[in-house]
Amino acid sequence: MRTKVAATATHGGFLLRLTEVQKELICEALRFHADRPGGDRLSVVRIGADRASTVRIMKKVADSNSKLQIDEIHVLFAALVSAPVLIPSEEAFYERIGFFREQAFELAGGLASAFG
Repeated sequence: MRTKVAATATHGGFLLRLTEVQKELICEALRFHADRPGGDRLSVVRIGADRASTVRIMKKVADSNSKLQIDEIHVLFAALVSAPVLIPSEEAFYERIGFFREQAFELAGGLASAFG
């Protein structure tokens, strides 16, 4: 999987150019957080967004042109980094997310690098 992410500043946000595989991984990490028990307060602590916002961001990522605000990009990064921490094993992570933990960490690094 390609971990490099292209981001272009636009009026009012950033346009992310993500591959379909990158979108799938991000959406699965977001879905994992949206489905977690604990309510909105715990979701905000984990990834910086309540469940409804997480679902909205997931839909934006799935679009062909993902125009996101910087706080929404932080949610993507936090979801990718925290999902491997919250899922107890590599096998469980792969079964739930459909990718390997290192792929989530590498994509999170790619997101951060795109803004560095």
